[in-house]
Amino acid sequence: MNEVLKNIHARRSVRAFADKAIPRAILQDILQAGLSAPSAMNNQLWQLTAVSNPDRLTGLQHAVQTVLNRPDYGKFYGAATLVLVSVPRDYAHGIADTACVLENIFLAACSLGVGSVWINQFKNICDEPVMRQALTACQVPENHVIWGAAALGYGEPKSATRENKGKLIYID
Repeated sequence: MNEVLKNIHARRSVRAFADKAIPRAILQDILQAGLSAPSAMNNQLWQLTAVSNPDRLTGLQHAVQTVLNRPDYGKFYGAATLVLVSVPRDYAHGIADTACVLENIFLAACSLGVGSVWINQFKNICDEPVMRQALTACQVPENHVIWGAAALGYGEPKSATRENKGKLIYID
């Protein structure tokens, strides 16, 4: 099996990260992979905002806790970095483009020994005032929404195996 396929099959979601920063060069490689994702009509309207500052991460966590009324909401599984993928609010292909960016990020992270997991909480709360304030503090444009984010860090998946539940049908 080639290296790309091995990496695809090896990738797992990590939901418990160690308190260890990702070296800037490795993070840069991961983000560049995200920027290399396909997009509708090659628009590439995304912005990737990599947040590693502990105070900013805490600010985002508190905003999510407040807006969702979930005081027990954790700080993105203890990730060292949170990558917010934002696109203009009125962009019809934002969710599809975001998914492509995040998949590239997840695969690149896996290939470099960095764990990852999709963070989904932002999609419906970007324009709540407390959330928008935290996003603005992280330089996310006011006219952007976040369809998904990647929590990145070092950690182990809880399980080394994963059952594929989707269907595969061949029509010859």
